[in-house]
Amino acid sequence: MRVRVSAVFEREQEILCMKYVYGGKAVFALPGGGVDKDVPLKDAIVVEWRNELGVKLDVGEIILIGEAPATKRHTQTLHIIFSALEITGIPKIRPDSTHSLDIAWVPVEKLPKSPLYPDVGKQLYEYLTSGAGRSIAFIENCMERGFW
Repeated sequence: MRVRVSAVFEREQEILCMKYVYGGKAVFALPGGGVDKDVPLKDAIVVEWRNELGVKLDVGEIILIGEAPATKRHTQTLHIIFSALEITGIPKIRPDSTHSLDIAWVPVEKLPKSPLYPDVGKQLYEYLTSGAGRSIAFIENCMERGFW
């Protein structure tokens, strides 16, 4: 199973995405990428944002976890989506690190129907508009006391 981390940064009722074109249609992705062996999840997302967007990211809590089943073209993927508390710098696509065409600010109200990767637009909309601010606790080392 592949593990992919991403983060959601909201500003003025819009979220930062990376824009791609597939089959002649615009598709938006939450910035992030795969996690290499032995790399902590939060470190992986910080590196992805720095390499692909040229910004420093302050990572918050996990807000969504989703599974993408395997297909003929893609391996099974576990998507772990964090909140992005703050970014330092101006996000700009770095073509040496990504195939993305540009950044895009997608309005929160359009998330349920936007072509988003991973396909969590409806859930993100609910999270961002509910005001509940719920998150899933992330235990960075759940073997810290070494019982096993």
